[in-house]
Amino acid sequence: MDSKTYQVAQLVSKYLQNNLSEDEMAALQQWLEESPKNEEVLASFRGRQSVSDMEFLNSIDVAAGWERLTMRNRKNRWKRIAKVTGIAAAIAVVAFSWARFSTKTTPELETASNNRYINDVAPGGDRALLRLSDGRLVDLEAYRSGLEERDGTQIINSGGQVTYAKGTTATGELIYNTLVVPKAGTFQITLSDGTKVWLNAMSELRFPVHFGQGSREVFLQGEAYFEVAHDAKKPFHVNVNGNKVEVLGTHFNINAYRDVMSATLVEGSVRVSNPTGERVLAPGQEAKVGEQITVQPANIDKAIAWKQGDFYFKRDNIDEIMGQLSRWYDVEVKYESAYPANKGYSGAIRRDVNISQVLEMLSYVSGAVFTIEGNTVTIAFE
Repeated sequence: MDSKTYQVAQLVSKYLQNNLSEDEMAALQQWLEESPKNEEVLASFRGRQSVSDMEFLNSIDVAAGWERLTMRNRKNRWKRIAKVTGIAAAIAVVAFSWARFSTKTTPELETASNNRYINDVAPGGDRALLRLSDGRLVDLEAYRSGLEERDGTQIINSGGQVTYAKGTTATGELIYNTLVVPKAGTFQITLSDGTKVWLNAMSELRFPVHFGQGSREVFLQGEAYFEVAHDAKKPFHVNVNGNKVEVLGTHFNINAYRDVMSATLVEGSVRVSNPTGERVLAPGQEAKVGEQITVQPANIDKAIAWKQGDFYFKRDNIDEIMGQLSRWYDVEVKYESAYPANKGYSGAIRRDVNISQVLEMLSYVSGAVFTIEGNTVTIAFE
Protein backbone atom coordinates (compact mmCIF):
# COMPACT_ATOMS: atom_id res chain seq x y z
CA MET A 1 0.00 0.00 0.00
CA ASP A 2 1.51 3.34 -0.97
CA SER A 3 1.54 6.33 1.37
CA LYS A 4 -1.45 8.13 -0.15
CA THR A 5 -3.59 4.98 -0.24
CA TYR A 6 -2.73 4.32 3.39
CA GLN A 7 -3.69 7.88 4.40
CA VAL A 8 -6.97 7.83 2.47
CA ALA A 9 -7.85 4.42 3.89
CA GLN A 10 -7.31 5.76 7.41
CA LEU A 11 -9.55 8.75 6.68
CA VAL A 12 -12.33 6.57 5.31
CA SER A 13 -12.19 4.14 8.21
CA LYS A 14 -12.37 7.06 10.69
CA TYR A 15 -15.24 8.59 8.69
CA LEU A 16 -17.18 5.35 8.91
CA GLN A 17 -16.76 5.48 12.68
CA ASN A 18 -17.79 9.17 12.89
CA ASN A 19 -14.35 10.02 14.26
CA LEU A 20 -12.95 12.62 11.83
CA SER A 21 -11.56 15.97 12.91
CA GLU A 22 -12.35 19.08 10.86
CA ASP A 23 -8.96 18.94 9.12
CA GLU A 24 -9.38 15.24 8.35
CA MET A 25 -12.87 15.84 6.97
CA ALA A 26 -11.45 18.54 4.68
CA ALA A 27 -8.73 16.12 3.48
CA LEU A 28 -11.33 13.43 2.79
CA GLN A 29 -13.50 15.92 0.91
CA GLN A 30 -10.54 16.91 -1.24
CA TRP A 31 -9.98 13.24 -2.14
CA LEU A 32 -13.66 12.80 -3.00
CA GLU A 33 -13.50 15.75 -5.39
CA GLU A 34 -10.55 14.26 -7.28
CA SER A 35 -12.73 11.71 -9.07
CA PRO A 36 -16.41 10.64 -9.22
CA LYS A 37 -15.18 7.07 -8.64
CA ASN A 38 -13.95 8.05 -5.19
CA GLU A 39 -17.47 8.98 -4.13
CA GLU A 40 -18.70 5.63 -5.46
CA VAL A 41 -16.06 3.86 -3.40
CA LEU A 42 -17.08 5.69 -0.23
CA ALA A 43 -20.76 5.06 -0.92
CA SER A 44 -20.13 1.33 -1.15
CA PHE A 45 -19.05 1.30 2.51
CA ARG A 46 -21.77 3.47 4.04
CA GLY A 47 -24.40 1.84 6.17
CA ARG A 48 -22.50 -1.29 7.08
CA GLN A 49 -23.51 -2.27 10.59
CA SER A 50 -20.21 -4.02 11.27
CA VAL A 51 -18.23 -0.80 10.96
CA SER A 52 -19.49 0.60 14.25
CA ASP A 53 -18.44 -2.59 15.99
CA MET A 54 -14.80 -2.46 14.89
CA GLU A 55 -11.89 -0.94 16.69
CA PHE A 56 -8.62 -2.69 16.00
CA LEU A 57 -5.94 -1.88 13.45
CA ASN A 58 -5.08 1.18 11.41
CA SER A 59 -3.98 -0.86 8.43
CA ILE A 60 -2.86 -4.23 7.16
CA ASP A 61 -1.42 -5.17 3.81
CA VAL A 62 -3.87 -4.94 0.94
CA ALA A 63 -2.72 -7.98 -1.02
CA ALA A 64 -2.32 -10.43 1.85
CA GLY A 65 -5.09 -8.98 3.99
CA TRP A 66 -7.64 -8.75 1.21
CA GLU A 67 -6.94 -12.31 0.12
CA ARG A 68 -7.42 -13.65 3.64
CA LEU A 69 -10.42 -11.40 4.20
CA THR A 70 -12.27 -12.85 1.24
CA MET A 71 -11.30 -16.40 2.21
CA ARG A 72 -12.79 -16.33 5.69
CA ASN A 73 -16.49 -16.92 5.06
CA ARG A 74 -17.22 -13.33 4.20
CA LYS A 75 -18.16 -13.83 0.55
CA ASN A 76 -21.74 -12.67 0.95
CA ARG A 77 -20.92 -9.78 3.26
CA TRP A 78 -18.20 -8.47 0.98
CA LYS A 79 -19.68 -9.38 -2.42
CA ARG A 80 -20.16 -5.75 -3.32
CA ILE A 81 -16.73 -4.69 -2.12
CA ALA A 82 -14.93 -7.50 -3.89
CA LYS A 83 -15.91 -6.00 -7.23
CA VAL A 84 -13.85 -2.89 -6.48
CA THR A 85 -10.07 -2.75 -6.77
CA GLY A 86 -7.22 -0.45 -5.82
CA ILE A 87 -8.11 2.12 -3.18
CA ALA A 88 -11.39 0.37 -2.44
CA ALA A 89 -9.61 -2.85 -1.56
CA ALA A 90 -7.22 -0.94 0.65
CA ILE A 91 -10.09 0.79 2.43
CA ALA A 92 -11.91 -2.49 2.83
CA VAL A 93 -8.94 -4.07 4.51
CA VAL A 94 -8.38 -1.07 6.76
CA ALA A 95 -12.00 -0.58 7.71
CA PHE A 96 -13.14 -4.16 7.96
CA SER A 97 -10.19 -6.39 8.86
CA TRP A 98 -10.89 -5.56 12.48
CA ALA A 99 -14.07 -7.65 12.65
CA ARG A 100 -12.88 -10.50 14.85
CA PHE A 101 -11.11 -8.24 17.32
CA SER A 102 -13.54 -5.41 18.02
CA THR A 103 -14.40 -4.00 21.41
CA LYS A 104 -17.69 -5.86 21.06
CA THR A 105 -16.22 -9.27 20.41
CA THR A 106 -18.18 -12.41 21.16
CA PRO A 107 -17.47 -14.16 24.50
CA GLU A 108 -15.79 -17.03 22.65
CA LEU A 109 -13.38 -14.77 20.78
CA GLU A 110 -12.73 -12.64 23.85
CA THR A 111 -11.87 -15.75 25.89
CA ALA A 112 -9.56 -17.10 23.20
CA SER A 113 -7.76 -13.77 22.93
CA ASN A 114 -7.38 -13.45 26.70
CA ASN A 115 -5.97 -16.95 26.94
CA ARG A 116 -3.29 -16.19 24.38
CA TYR A 117 -2.40 -12.76 25.73
CA ILE A 118 -2.14 -13.36 29.46
CA ASN A 119 0.16 -10.40 29.97
CA ASP A 120 -0.28 -7.78 27.28
CA VAL A 121 2.65 -5.41 26.77
CA ALA A 122 2.32 -1.65 26.47
CA PRO A 123 4.25 0.20 23.75
CA GLY A 124 7.53 1.96 24.32
CA GLY A 125 7.92 5.69 24.77
CA ASP A 126 10.32 8.55 25.36
CA ARG A 127 13.13 7.18 27.51
CA ALA A 128 16.89 7.41 27.39
CA LEU A 129 20.04 7.65 29.46
CA LEU A 130 22.71 10.30 29.00
CA ARG A 131 26.32 9.41 29.77
CA LEU A 132 28.26 12.56 30.63
CA SER A 133 31.98 13.06 30.17
CA ASP A 134 32.69 12.32 33.85
CA GLY A 135 31.02 8.91 33.54
CA ARG A 136 27.74 9.82 35.24
CA LEU A 137 24.69 8.13 33.72
CA VAL A 138 21.57 10.31 33.92
CA ASP A 139 18.06 8.87 33.47
CA LEU A 140 16.41 11.50 31.26
CA GLU A 141 12.94 10.13 31.94
CA ALA A 142 13.29 10.84 35.65
CA TYR A 143 15.66 13.83 35.59
CA ARG A 144 13.76 16.82 34.23
CA SER A 145 16.05 19.61 35.42
CA GLY A 146 18.74 21.20 33.28
CA LEU A 147 22.21 19.69 33.17
CA GLU A 148 25.61 21.28 32.78
CA GLU A 149 28.80 19.80 31.35
CA ARG A 150 32.20 20.54 32.85
CA ASP A 151 32.91 23.15 30.17
CA GLY A 152 29.75 25.00 31.17
CA THR A 153 27.56 23.79 28.28
CA GLN A 154 23.88 23.87 29.19
CA ILE A 155 21.88 20.73 28.41
CA ILE A 156 18.11 21.14 28.33
CA ASN A 157 15.93 18.06 28.82
CA SER A 158 12.25 18.46 28.02
CA GLY A 159 9.41 16.51 26.41
CA GLY A 160 11.32 13.52 25.07
CA GLN A 161 14.22 15.50 23.68
CA VAL A 162 17.50 16.88 24.92
CA THR A 163 19.07 20.04 23.49
CA TYR A 164 22.66 21.21 23.67
CA ALA A 165 23.03 24.96 23.82
CA LYS A 166 24.89 26.49 20.90
CA GLY A 167 28.35 27.76 21.80
CA THR A 168 31.77 28.52 20.50
CA THR A 169 33.81 25.94 18.63
CA ALA A 170 35.83 23.69 20.90
CA THR A 171 39.51 24.68 20.76
CA GLY A 172 40.99 22.06 23.06
CA GLU A 173 40.13 18.44 23.80
CA LEU A 174 36.66 17.44 22.63
CA ILE A 175 34.23 16.54 25.41
CA TYR A 176 32.01 13.59 24.47
CA ASN A 177 28.57 12.59 25.72
CA THR A 178 26.61 9.47 24.77
CA LEU A 179 22.83 9.23 24.42
CA VAL A 180 21.72 5.67 25.19
CA VAL A 181 18.20 4.63 24.16
CA PRO A 182 17.20 1.24 25.64
CA LYS A 183 14.63 -1.27 24.48
CA ALA A 184 11.11 0.21 24.47
CA GLY A 185 12.56 3.68 24.06
CA THR A 186 12.96 6.49 21.56
CA PHE A 187 14.45 9.96 21.98
CA GLN A 188 15.38 13.11 20.11
CA ILE A 189 18.52 15.20 20.50
CA THR A 190 19.55 18.57 19.09
CA LEU A 191 23.33 18.87 18.87
CA SER A 192 25.21 22.11 19.48
CA ASP A 193 25.37 22.88 15.72
CA GLY A 194 21.59 22.61 15.38
CA THR A 195 21.60 19.10 13.87
CA LYS A 196 18.56 17.09 14.99
CA VAL A 197 18.77 13.35 15.57
CA TRP A 198 15.97 10.90 16.41
CA LEU A 199 17.13 7.60 17.96
CA ASN A 200 15.14 4.39 17.80
CA ALA A 201 15.09 1.70 20.50
CA MET A 202 18.37 -0.08 21.35
CA SER A 203 20.50 2.70 19.87
CA GLU A 204 23.42 4.85 21.00
CA LEU A 205 24.86 8.11 19.73
CA ARG A 206 28.28 9.34 20.88
CA PHE A 207 28.94 12.99 20.06
CA PRO A 208 31.03 15.97 21.16
CA VAL A 209 29.39 18.59 23.34
CA HIS A 210 30.83 21.14 20.89
CA PHE A 211 32.37 20.28 17.54
CA GLY A 212 35.98 21.14 16.77
CA GLN A 213 37.55 23.25 14.04
CA GLY A 214 37.40 20.50 11.40
CA SER A 215 34.60 18.13 10.47
CA ARG A 216 31.67 17.27 12.69
CA GLU A 217 31.86 13.61 13.68
CA VAL A 218 29.49 11.35 15.64
CA PHE A 219 29.31 7.61 16.30
CA LEU A 220 26.12 5.55 15.98
CA GLN A 221 24.95 2.12 17.04
CA GLY A 222 21.43 0.97 16.16
CA GLU A 223 19.12 3.26 14.19
CA ALA A 224 18.73 7.03 13.87
CA TYR A 225 17.21 9.65 11.61
CA PHE A 226 19.33 12.77 10.98
CA GLU A 227 18.43 16.30 9.94
CA VAL A 228 21.91 17.77 9.57
CA ALA A 229 22.42 21.52 9.90
CA HIS A 230 24.17 22.82 6.78
CA ASP A 231 27.76 23.97 7.16
CA ALA A 232 29.81 23.82 3.95
CA LYS A 233 33.04 24.31 5.86
CA LYS A 234 32.38 21.45 8.24
CA PRO A 235 31.11 18.19 6.71
CA PHE A 236 29.14 15.94 9.03
CA HIS A 237 30.36 12.35 9.46
CA VAL A 238 28.41 9.46 10.99
CA ASN A 239 30.62 6.50 11.90
CA VAL A 240 28.86 3.12 12.08
CA ASN A 241 30.86 -0.04 12.77
CA GLY A 242 33.75 0.94 10.51
CA ASN A 243 31.47 2.45 7.84
CA LYS A 244 31.02 6.16 7.31
CA VAL A 245 28.28 8.46 6.00
CA GLU A 246 29.43 11.97 5.04
CA VAL A 247 27.08 14.90 4.47
CA LEU A 248 27.02 18.69 4.37
CA GLY A 249 23.36 19.20 5.20
CA THR A 250 20.63 16.68 4.54
CA HIS A 251 17.95 14.32 5.90
CA PHE A 252 18.65 10.60 6.06
CA ASN A 253 18.08 7.44 8.06
CA ILE A 254 20.68 4.89 9.16
CA ASN A 255 19.75 1.38 10.31
CA ALA A 256 22.63 -0.65 11.71
CA TYR A 257 20.92 -3.24 13.89
CA ARG A 258 22.10 -6.12 11.72
CA ASP A 259 25.38 -7.02 10.05
CA VAL A 260 24.40 -5.07 6.93
CA MET A 261 23.97 -1.34 7.51
CA SER A 262 21.44 0.58 5.44
CA ALA A 263 21.50 4.32 4.75
CA THR A 264 18.37 5.86 3.21
CA LEU A 265 18.52 9.39 1.80
CA VAL A 266 15.38 11.53 2.05
CA GLU A 267 16.84 14.80 0.75
CA GLY A 268 20.25 16.30 0.01
CA SER A 269 23.31 14.21 -0.78
CA VAL A 270 25.46 11.77 1.19
CA ARG A 271 28.60 9.78 0.54
CA VAL A 272 28.65 6.27 2.02
CA SER A 273 32.02 4.57 2.44
CA ASN A 274 33.60 1.46 3.89
CA PRO A 275 37.11 -0.04 3.54
CA THR A 276 36.31 -1.36 0.05
CA GLY A 277 35.00 1.80 -1.59
CA GLU A 278 32.40 4.57 -1.55
CA ARG A 279 29.11 5.54 -3.23
CA VAL A 280 27.22 8.83 -3.45
CA LEU A 281 23.46 8.67 -2.92
CA ALA A 282 20.74 10.79 -4.49
CA PRO A 283 17.40 11.42 -2.73
CA GLY A 284 15.22 8.33 -2.81
CA GLN A 285 18.15 5.91 -2.83
CA GLU A 286 19.30 3.43 -0.24
CA ALA A 287 22.77 1.99 0.30
CA LYS A 288 23.25 -1.49 1.77
CA VAL A 289 26.70 -1.67 3.32
CA GLY A 290 28.30 -5.01 4.11
CA GLU A 291 31.56 -6.19 2.62
CA GLN A 292 30.45 -4.29 -0.50
CA ILE A 293 28.21 -1.26 -1.01
CA THR A 294 25.09 -1.70 -3.14
CA VAL A 295 22.70 1.10 -4.06
CA GLN A 296 19.02 0.63 -4.85
CA PRO A 297 15.76 2.62 -4.91
CA ALA A 298 14.52 3.23 -1.36
CA ASN A 299 11.12 2.83 0.22
CA ILE A 300 11.19 6.09 2.15
CA ASP A 301 7.89 5.46 3.94
CA LYS A 302 9.18 2.16 5.24
CA ALA A 303 12.60 3.48 6.23
CA ILE A 304 11.32 6.34 8.36
CA ALA A 305 8.03 4.81 9.57
CA TRP A 306 9.44 4.36 13.09
CA LYS A 307 10.17 8.10 13.32
CA GLN A 308 6.57 8.85 12.27
CA GLY A 309 5.25 6.54 15.01
CA ASP A 310 4.42 3.58 12.76
CA PHE A 311 5.41 0.01 12.06
CA TYR A 312 5.62 -0.55 8.32
CA PHE A 313 6.39 -4.05 7.11
CA LYS A 314 6.95 -4.72 3.42
CA ARG A 315 7.70 -8.30 2.46
CA ASP A 316 9.64 -8.76 5.72
CA ASN A 317 10.09 -12.24 7.12
CA ILE A 318 8.71 -13.01 10.55
CA ASP A 319 12.13 -12.89 12.20
CA GLU A 320 12.75 -9.34 10.93
CA ILE A 321 9.32 -8.25 12.12
CA MET A 322 9.72 -9.81 15.55
CA GLY A 323 13.10 -8.11 15.87
CA GLN A 324 11.33 -4.76 15.63
CA LEU A 325 8.69 -5.81 18.14
CA SER A 326 11.30 -7.15 20.54
CA ARG A 327 13.13 -3.82 20.56
CA TRP A 328 10.02 -1.63 20.86
CA TYR A 329 8.10 -3.68 23.43
CA ASP A 330 11.15 -5.09 25.27
CA VAL A 331 10.06 -8.72 24.91
CA GLU A 332 11.83 -11.99 24.25
CA VAL A 333 10.76 -14.04 21.23
CA LYS A 334 10.52 -17.83 21.14
CA TYR A 335 9.59 -20.06 18.21
CA GLU A 336 7.71 -23.28 18.94
CA SER A 337 8.03 -24.40 15.35
CA ALA A 338 10.11 -23.54 12.30
CA TYR A 339 9.02 -20.37 10.56
CA PRO A 340 8.94 -19.85 6.77
CA ALA A 341 12.15 -17.83 6.43
CA ASN A 342 11.58 -17.05 2.76
CA LYS A 343 8.03 -15.81 3.13
CA GLY A 344 7.46 -12.07 3.50
CA TYR A 345 4.60 -10.26 5.20
CA SER A 346 3.39 -6.71 4.80
CA GLY A 347 1.34 -4.40 6.95
CA ALA A 348 1.23 -1.11 8.80
CA ILE A 349 0.04 -0.15 12.26
CA ARG A 350 0.73 2.58 14.78
CA ARG A 351 3.47 1.94 17.32
CA ASP A 352 1.41 3.38 20.20
CA VAL A 353 -0.81 0.29 20.54
CA ASN A 354 -0.31 -2.69 22.83
CA ILE A 355 1.64 -5.58 21.36
CA SER A 356 -1.45 -7.81 21.25
CA GLN A 357 -2.96 -5.61 18.52
CA VAL A 358 0.15 -5.93 16.38
CA LEU A 359 0.21 -9.69 16.92
CA GLU A 360 -3.44 -9.98 15.88
CA MET A 361 -2.60 -8.22 12.62
CA LEU A 362 0.35 -10.54 12.04
CA SER A 363 -1.73 -13.58 12.89
CA TYR A 364 -4.35 -12.45 10.41
CA VAL A 365 -1.93 -12.12 7.48
CA SER A 366 0.46 -14.98 8.33
CA GLY A 367 -1.66 -17.65 9.99
CA ALA A 368 0.76 -17.82 12.93
CA VAL A 369 -0.49 -18.22 16.50
CA PHE A 370 1.06 -15.87 19.05
CA THR A 371 0.99 -16.26 22.82
CA ILE A 372 2.21 -13.78 25.44
CA GLU A 373 3.32 -15.11 28.81
CA GLY A 374 5.24 -12.80 31.06
CA ASN A 375 7.78 -11.02 28.92
CA THR A 376 7.94 -13.71 26.24
CA VAL A 377 6.10 -13.92 22.93
CA THR A 378 5.81 -17.48 21.62
CA ILE A 379 5.13 -18.11 17.93
CA ALA A 380 3.75 -21.27 16.37
CA PHE A 381 2.96 -21.80 12.71
CA GLU A 382 0.07 -24.14 11.99
